[in-house]
Amino acid sequence: MSFWTAEDKIPISQTKVSVPAQHGLQYSPGQKCEFHLPAGINFFQPSESYLNLEVKLKKDASNDPTRLQLDAETGAHVLIKDIRVYSGGAGRILLEEYQNYNVLTALKYDYESNDTLKAKRALTEGATVYSERARNDHGVEQSMQNNLEENPYFKPMDGSASYSTAFTDDEYLDVKALLQLNTGIFSNQKIFPIGMTEGLVIELIFEDARRVFRTLDQTARYRHLATNPFFMSQNGSNSGPTFPAADNASAFTEFYVRRDNSQGWGANVNSFPFCIGEEITFVNASTGVENPDTTRDATAPTISRIEYVAGTTNALKITLAGSYRPTAEFSQELVLCSRAIEKSSSYNPTYLITNAEMILQQVEMPPGYTSKLAQMMKGGGAMNYDFLSGTNYKISQLASERVSNLRLPLSQSRAKSVLCIPTDASSSGTKALLEAKDTYITHYDLESDSAGREWNANHSQRTGLVGCSDQLTSYQLFYDGKLNPNRKVFCNKISSKNSVDSQPLIELEKGLKMGGIMPFSFKKFRENFAIGRALSLQNGVYDTRGSDFNLQVEYQESDAPVIDKLWHNWCMHLRRIVISGNGISLQV
Repeated sequence: MSFWTAEDKIPISQTKVSVPAQHGLQYSPGQKCEFHLPAGINFFQPSESYLNLEVKLKKDASNDPTRLQLDAETGAHVLIKDIRVYSGGAGRILLEEYQNYNVLTALKYDYESNDTLKAKRALTEGATVYSERARNDHGVEQSMQNNLEENPYFKPMDGSASYSTAFTDDEYLDVKALLQLNTGIFSNQKIFPIGMTEGLVIELIFEDARRVFRTLDQTARYRHLATNPFFMSQNGSNSGPTFPAADNASAFTEFYVRRDNSQGWGANVNSFPFCIGEEITFVNASTGVENPDTTRDATAPTISRIEYVAGTTNALKITLAGSYRPTAEFSQELVLCSRAIEKSSSYNPTYLITNAEMILQQVEMPPGYTSKLAQMMKGGGAMNYDFLSGTNYKISQLASERVSNLRLPLSQSRAKSVLCIPTDASSSGTKALLEAKDTYITHYDLESDSAGREWNANHSQRTGLVGCSDQLTSYQLFYDGKLNPNRKVFCNKISSKNSVDSQPLIELEKGLKMGGIMPFSFKKFRENFAIGRALSLQNGVYDTRGSDFNLQVEYQESDAPVIDKLWHNWCMHLRRIVISGNGISLQV
């Protein structure tokens, strides 16, 4: 920039334009939502345009309640399964399609992540962040599913010393989410000439209910067990605590919880994660062995009141609606776990989306610019609009296949990278996915493993959304007539869940960067495993047309793979919309 020379810049003004959904005001799981963006907008800034919606969760009507939320990392993005973007008019050309959009978004948000981005997503997109007010003091890692007092999906308790309000649908809040769609067009920094494409049509398919819900980690038995509230005593005494014994005479309806894991620290009940009407059980945090109520099938021990008792007790007192008769003698190593989901034959919460609209950042160009552009188009000129997009090639693989060759039918002329995500292909229902008893183990707390303290395993609640290494030994890609890299990339240390291989992470970092995902953090390399390969570097591209492209994976560990997989293989590539006097065409 020079002070003495004039530059080719024009003044523009910007306004917000709201476009409501085309059909209906409310949407349920699995339904389609469509937006028709009018050509009269002429130009808009995609990266400053958003999907605005409100979502409210609804509890299972026939089972005990437990606090639920949407996926902590992706927030309301998890509700979107597929996205299609068409040009307007009679031609209706498919400009880009994202099948399993939430899988790619989960990969982006797990790796393109830092404290600032997490806070921003929690503020605008319905995600949640780790809460210091619910921190644990047993050496367990921080979890984004521990936020109790500042959770946007349900009301916090009222800060009193006694609480007995039943948990109903009224306890869930209307969550307003403002989502920047992670597609090629709507992530682009370039002004989009919507007037020349005769408008745009956006189709959204919403995700099934079973894929989107999560529980609080402080209530789960199979996730971060040591973060749950610890049993203190039956009488609340610090000097002479009494513990229920294994006989009918020791049945109790009141007990106290220890101040571990922030319980009662604020001299109120707000830190207690269980809700009124939720059935509980006790599990030994040091052995993983349950100490169940012997008569719970007849009289369920559900929570009826939560109180803070001050003075020398200085702890939370829990009152049960039914008596609890222990199977074995109690100790202070027991933690509370929810049975609301475990005891049900099926568990079917749902969600409702309302007031869906697209908010576009309209850019008003000067009349001289638009007339000059129209004149150039009439003179035989063409406008090219490039954007980075992704295409998903899905391939299934059985757990019994120890060596597989996955062929990817790529056909992109300007490919940038390939991102392969081996998700769990389980068809489990909502109950199994929320209970997480048999889902994939991502890692272990407190430096334990499957041979010792297996109860410290963390089972994933994000089944079908994130990648699983699942005893993968190595991988290699074949394209351009040769193996790439020229040596196998070993992943056996990552598969062991207690160590790390550097080479696959280096390859993934390059693949993410070339695919438009900034790899700020690799903290979740176990919880969301992916294979990445950059097909070019810097501003380069790779022509995949006419070439054989294969991913070769080997599972040669002593422990066999345990899950069937659905590989989501994303080819990140440049697309070009060509707009001329003859119409619109797309170059892939």
